[in-house]
Amino acid sequence: MADHAYIGELLAGMVYLIVGVRLFRLGQRTREVPERLLAAMFLLSGASYIVYSTVYLPGLESLWTPLSFAGRVIYIGPPILLAVFTRQVFRPEGPWAAWLVYGIAVLMIGGVGGSALAGDWEGFSVSNGWFWLEWVGFTVPFGWAGSEAFVQYRQARRRVRLGLCAPGVCNRYLLWALFGALQACLCLALLAQYSEYETTGQFTATWDTLIGGLEIASVAVISLVFFPPAFYQRWINDNAPVAKAEEG
Repeated sequence: MADHAYIGELLAGMVYLIVGVRLFRLGQRTREVPERLLAAMFLLSGASYIVYSTVYLPGLESLWTPLSFAGRVIYIGPPILLAVFTRQVFRPEGPWAAWLVYGIAVLMIGGVGGSALAGDWEGFSVSNGWFWLEWVGFTVPFGWAGSEAFVQYRQARRRVRLGLCAPGVCNRYLLWALFGALQACLCLALLAQYSEYETTGQFTATWDTLIGGLEIASVAVISLVFFPPAFYQRWINDNAPVAKAEEG
């Protein structure tokens, strides 16, 4: 793996851990389930990314397979938790959403377990049918979360014009939608990278660069969601849409 992809993965892991700790503390105070779901999601994501990153440290090459598998096992949780969060926040009364969550859980657990039993411990073999269960299982939740957040963003934007929604809240919907889109694109890039890896036996710089860039972009978006700097908040408030006064 190229340096930029490694740096992107390691940076994402560290930021996700920080976000997870912050959300965990918030959940302890509010006792709200959504905060706890996201806290667990980011903590497990960060842990998985860190484990994946350690295989590239000098002297740990021999642990490639066990560490890669450990990273996969840890990452079973985040897509499921994201799906539960999306269902609870955006579709609490939709029975289809509950079934979608169950399906994602089955895909993740079955995909990782089945591919391991078939001998693909690292999860890089796209010719293994179990790979596709896992890939769909961790791709769909991000696409779902992003689309639901974008719908809410469009509705919130109209409410901002009427003074019924804070600009910062509206912007967080947009950022969450962007995070979901970036992660879904990352999943597609991983699919292309794994396909090439199975053929050539190496990770090429082209896909490594793209994946590293998507990771860094995702980290930047998440940082704006949970750690927005003061100048950014002022910019959002100053540029909020305002309802035009009626003529006549």
